[in-house]
Amino acid sequence: MTRAPRPATAGLAVVVVLAGLGGRTLLAPAVGGPLGDALFATLVVLLVAFVAPRTRPVVAGVVGLVVCAGIEAAWLTDVPAQVVARFPLARYALGTAFTPADLAWYAAGAVVGAALLALVRPRSRGVDLSLRHVRAAGGPRRLRASRVVPVGLVVALAAAGGALAWVLRSETQDLSARLVVAQDALDGSADKVTDPDVREDLAATIVDARALIDATPVLDRLPGDAPALGARLDDDVAAVQAARLAFARAQAVESRDALAPVARRAGRVLAATDELAEDGKDAGETLRATSRDALGTADELTSETQDDRLATASLADLESAAADLSALRDDLAGTTVDLLTAQDAVVCPEPDQVWFPEAGKISAKRLAPIPWAPQHSVRADVLDGLVALDAAYRAEFGQHLTVNSAYRSYDQQVAVYNPDDPNPLAAPPGCSNHGLGTAVDIAMGPEGFDSARYAWLKEHAEEHGWTHPGWAEPDGRLPEPWHWQSVETPTEY
Repeated sequence: MTRAPRPATAGLAVVVVLAGLGGRTLLAPAVGGPLGDALFATLVVLLVAFVAPRTRPVVAGVVGLVVCAGIEAAWLTDVPAQVVARFPLARYALGTAFTPADLAWYAAGAVVGAALLALVRPRSRGVDLSLRHVRAAGGPRRLRASRVVPVGLVVALAAAGGALAWVLRSETQDLSARLVVAQDALDGSADKVTDPDVREDLAATIVDARALIDATPVLDRLPGDAPALGARLDDDVAAVQAARLAFARAQAVESRDALAPVARRAGRVLAATDELAEDGKDAGETLRATSRDALGTADELTSETQDDRLATASLADLESAAADLSALRDDLAGTTVDLLTAQDAVVCPEPDQVWFPEAGKISAKRLAPIPWAPQHSVRADVLDGLVALDAAYRAEFGQHLTVNSAYRSYDQQVAVYNPDDPNPLAAPPGCSNHGLGTAVDIAMGPEGFDSARYAWLKEHAEEHGWTHPGWAEPDGRLPEPWHWQSVETPTEY
């Protein structure tokens, strides 16, 4: 009895495995699935011949079919499911469920397996003797050809399997590289996009990409799946980068616009301190030079971040510009406060006086006349509280508040303050909150602090946004029962 050569059987088994994996990869599930079932039966037949080489091809085919049918029938119990749950790789041998149609494919595969064994199985001596005359007549070519065909098939299938493996590996490597880029884009864009949904889309695609990379090639991952997912990653990354670019541009514009009022204030303060320095009240050249340099840098950055330039700037330049503008705004604000504080120490003699360069220089559009005393004005945004206080006062005393003074211009403050013989009741120009339009002098009558008017105002003025400062209290630095000021009056920088 002849026996199937084990090397040939093993080679055929390898080819069958590769063909099965390739079929599942390259063909639609409706075709690749049944083909895989049939080739599994073929593989079992070959394994039977490998273990028992003297087994006849027909017998090996029957045994292979019985084994496959037995495995399929086992799914009528819960044993295979438990085995697969514990050893996931066992699904390649046990399958995943009972499907009656698979039995037909097993039968077809068993026939193919038996046929392959018949091809590689050596002929008996009797057959060789009877065919000698055929060899003499030129038959060897046909015989050799009959052996070349299976070998060629084996080589072709092996090449197809190798090509499939190479394609899947290349696609996986490319997807992995794209995944690194996508993760960097996701990590770097946290709280830096105009639309958070684009980051959520990218995060979901990253999860899908990782799942695909971890999936079993051929069975769970087919050629073309990775490139398709890579294209999704590229699109999502592009959307995140666009949203990040828009966010950075908006941040740059916001930082530039936020710098503008700080720069304007710094310019006013510097100009005022320069004038005072010429009058011999220098707050310090070093501080003024620092402020001047910061203002120059602010002008340069503002010019470099105009809308036309921001429209073509790169992401790195936009984010850098936003950071630089914000840092400069903070530095310039701090420099301005330092200069204000230094000038205050030179100009204002009392610790409760605060110097502001705009004091006495408020534009007319920011002021509003007091309705019952139109010759006097206060800052428009504090007038409503004063009107409400007057209404309550009038309900109590039957008359309007008697306003003797309110906003004073710089020149008016100069007129009431003589530096050579300073009026103790008048602050130096720039140091009085009358110049800020947030203070009024209200007549209390001869009783002063003892008057019913003062007592009532002391109790009710703050209900309407006005107050009597500590320095003007009976025990304060300068007792003034008539001086009342808005709670919006700045007392520090």
